[in-house]
Amino acid sequence: MTSTRVRPHVARVLERTRAVLLPFDGTLCDLFAGVDTAAIAERIRARFFARGHRMSLLTSIVTDPLEMLAYAYHVSWAYGTEAEEIVRDAEIAAARTAVPTPGAHEVLLACQAGGRAVAVVGDTCSAAMAAHLDTHDLRHLAGPVIGREQRWPSSKEPAGVALVRQAVKALGTKPSDCALVSLSPQGMFVAADAGTRAIGVVSQHTKRKHLAAIGDSVVVSSLPQLAGALTAVPPAETFGAPTKRAPQ
Repeated sequence: MTSTRVRPHVARVLERTRAVLLPFDGTLCDLFAGVDTAAIAERIRARFFARGHRMSLLTSIVTDPLEMLAYAYHVSWAYGTEAEEIVRDAEIAAARTAVPTPGAHEVLLACQAGGRAVAVVGDTCSAAMAAHLDTHDLRHLAGPVIGREQRWPSSKEPAGVALVRQAVKALGTKPSDCALVSLSPQGMFVAADAGTRAIGVVSQHTKRKHLAAIGDSVVVSSLPQLAGALTAVPPAETFGAPTKRAPQ
């Protein structure tokens, strides 16, 4: 990897970053690219209709499987677990064919080389995320995989924030030692709410100005550029025990 020139404000964040949180869908890959997600939502609805369940017109036209999953849990735990199985099977199938985002592998390698722990986190089932990492021979480069089912049931926080907090706990570190990498403004807000640093990555869908305006964040132009920056700027030495890595 060629030497990367790192802007001072980005370098300051990276020096204080001992662990990296990588959102799965949207950062490591585009999970459902080319997949008809509306058909997944329809399969959940079909289970309801088969039992004579009636729902509002708005619910009957929802195309997001996760919205239908949330609705199913709201109706009853039994409906929710059945819908969860449908979504989980679809996620695992999609994860095995999803193409890693360009630069994702390089970021994982740079974290490993620099001694930074990595957690993969997302509102996707852990089995699907692990399947994707295994398929592309990336599992050994990541530590904890924190999926939807690992949210604290009693948590009143938004799903993203709760999952990030769980990832920080799994890494055995503290939020201020972590940076969440995101290609979307939503991820940047999650990082701010969870108390971690945020590194925004410009993409074809998100402009720099939309990422830079959120909290105390820094922005890089691409995942390959971030990989180069992580290689160029090692984490600063700190007193005390090193960050604990979860078992592989």
